[in-house]
Amino acid sequence: MTEIPKHFPSQNTDRYINYLRGVGEMMIQMEMEFEHHLDTSRLEKALDLALDAEPVLGCRFVPRWWRPHWERLDREDREVLTIAGDGGEYKKFKTAPIDPCVGPQIKACLWRAIDRDCLLIKVAHEASDAGGVRQIARIISSIYSRLADEPDYHPEPNINGSRSTRQIFRYIPWYAYPIIFYNYYRLWFIPSCIPPKSTHLPITKDNDRTLEFVSRRVPADVLKRATEYSHQHKGTINDIIITSFFYALIPAVHLGHMPQWKLLVPANLRQLKPSGEADSICNLSGMELVDLGIDLGDSFDHTLERVSSYMHRRKERWIGIGEHVGLAPFSVIFPYAVLKRVLPYLVHVSFDVGMAAHCLTNMGSISREDVTFDMPPVDVRLLPPVDYPSHIIFCFSSYNGSLTLSAGSWPCSKKQIERFFDEMLGMINGLS
Repeated sequence: MTEIPKHFPSQNTDRYINYLRGVGEMMIQMEMEFEHHLDTSRLEKALDLALDAEPVLGCRFVPRWWRPHWERLDREDREVLTIAGDGGEYKKFKTAPIDPCVGPQIKACLWRAIDRDCLLIKVAHEASDAGGVRQIARIISSIYSRLADEPDYHPEPNINGSRSTRQIFRYIPWYAYPIIFYNYYRLWFIPSCIPPKSTHLPITKDNDRTLEFVSRRVPADVLKRATEYSHQHKGTINDIIITSFFYALIPAVHLGHMPQWKLLVPANLRQLKPSGEADSICNLSGMELVDLGIDLGDSFDHTLERVSSYMHRRKERWIGIGEHVGLAPFSVIFPYAVLKRVLPYLVHVSFDVGMAAHCLTNMGSISREDVTFDMPPVDVRLLPPVDYPSHIIFCFSSYNGSLTLSAGSWPCSKKQIERFFDEMLGMINGLS
């Protein structure tokens, strides 16, 4: 087996996420429910081998004044799997943070109920985004399956796979960079300042940091109707969810206030590669701002057409690339220690003044083959990172024909998020 280096350089994307540790819990989780029991010893070994298959997962993040790096953990520091004795212990694990500076970058919890198993994989966001988490699940499940026939199997470490955004820059022509740079600053700085605020759910902040996750499921038959509806209007299911999101925000508009219809939407940059996959586990996403201004539209269909048109134009102009081009000079000029202090402060200010729009991330479709542990799960969902009040990160993911909306909540925001999801579900159910 190839020897794994002791240290790996951190990437810009790793550091950007780590800067935001002060504004929320930077973790992404995949939750799976099985109607059978998993082999605990084989699962434990598969999780440990995954730390070698993708070496960054078996590291800890080491902050330094100029440039942090990744450092491989000793064998005795690589404990990954927790066995929950009951639902309370499982929930406690689910809401617990993960510290990238301690490592490893993945943790897992198995809750063995009488008639089912629940497996939760928690990933530090510094190491991976949602696309990478799906890839991590595929690696773990494939090793788990292989170990059934080859108990001594050891995967070859992926030490040459790039974790940098340079792996997608090679597919962007040189003449596109001035356009990308211009569009980034025009999109983010001019509309965000004139006028400055975005429409938000009404949340009264408090200091209670008791984390919970709220989820709502869109059944397969409803999702099928919504998908057909989006195609009839020359859009996508992503456009339907964004439009439903805006309409569910309408009750939050205060009388006499000018509503600002803005939404942050991450884009998966892996789509720019012919393979559609990253070379290694990494963050390979970029943030976009959907800005409809002060006019939402005359009807749901009208807004859907505006959203579809907006997203289509952005996809034609290198969607998601802007922040990696526009912010690159800052990461070159300023040391990590400076940005680690400045950026969280600026983000907190944007939350407090209502400038930062809510975030809605499409975490993608989860393939049955990627989460099969002898047999596929009956349900799978992805859970997003959780910002502190009053900013909220919403997400949706799909599996086996159904779709799940999810968000992390605090006591001050749980009821608002539940009502908001119910509003969204009502609109999606009403499409025909």
